[in-house]
Amino acid sequence: MSDKARKLYLEGVAASEKKRWADAHASFVAAWALQEHYTILGGIGTCELMLQRYRDAAEHLAVYVRELEKDATATPQERAAAAETFAKARAQVGAVIVHADVPGAAVVVDGAVVGKTPLLDPVFLEPGPHTLAVRHDDHAPQETAVEVAAGSEIRRAFALERPPVSAPPPSPAAPPRDGAKRSNVGVLLAGGAAAGAGVIAGVVFTFAANGTERAVRRQWNAVHAVRGGNVDCTNLTPGDPVTACQKLSSLVDDRDLFSNLALWSFVGGGVAALGTLGYWIASPSRAPDERHVRVIPLVSPVGGGIAAGGVF
Repeated sequence: MSDKARKLYLEGVAASEKKRWADAHASFVAAWALQEHYTILGGIGTCELMLQRYRDAAEHLAVYVRELEKDATATPQERAAAAETFAKARAQVGAVIVHADVPGAAVVVDGAVVGKTPLLDPVFLEPGPHTLAVRHDDHAPQETAVEVAAGSEIRRAFALERPPVSAPPPSPAAPPRDGAKRSNVGVLLAGGAAAGAGVIAGVVFTFAANGTERAVRRQWNAVHAVRGGNVDCTNLTPGDPVTACQKLSSLVDDRDLFSNLALWSFVGGGVAALGTLGYWIASPSRAPDERHVRVIPLVSPVGGGIAAGGVF
């Protein structure tokens, strides 16, 4: 021991000889704070035994007996006396031999850490119920209730398990690949083309209907001139211009056909335009500098067309 620690230790021995156990305990604890020598623990444990602090006494005297067995200079009488003192403390407390399959796990008794695995000595407990737990940062903790009697010894083994690995958080959605972008542009172009084709067909059929309407008017005038102002071709009499009425009826049918075709062409173009517009609105937004094309069909009662724009 160091000189200071030795002086405090001898003070403790002197107080013990006078049975001043509290003073002796204070001197031994002060010496242990300066130098952790197992002989000092023997003095501490002896004082705790006499002060009826049996759990602390058993804990300190267990270390003292174990280390004394390793000391080649210790005499058999010293070893026997140490074992006898430890036995007196041990008879007043229970002991739990703790084993865990993970080294470095904290052993916790009633909320207080008493050591880490592997433990060289049992965990000494006052008689009665206690809560025993083993905890490790990388494993799920385990806890059990134990009840010990004075002089008893029980064993508890803990097999710690690693907690399940949580799934990583979902990664943010990747931006559309070039192929997807090209596909989006292709859909827009196809929809715009379909809408434009419908509008163009509607315009063509409208012109055809208008031209046929002019022919109907000319034929109507011809029938009117032949029948003296009467253009009712539904009540013909012998000598009426049958051929003229038939031609007029044929022209009316053509006019109605072209008008219907124009109407449905505009309707089809409008549906294609609305579908393309909805797809464009629902498509993911793109960076302002990304190349893209937008096609917007224009439909009106008197005609239509296509407006195209983008970044190139």
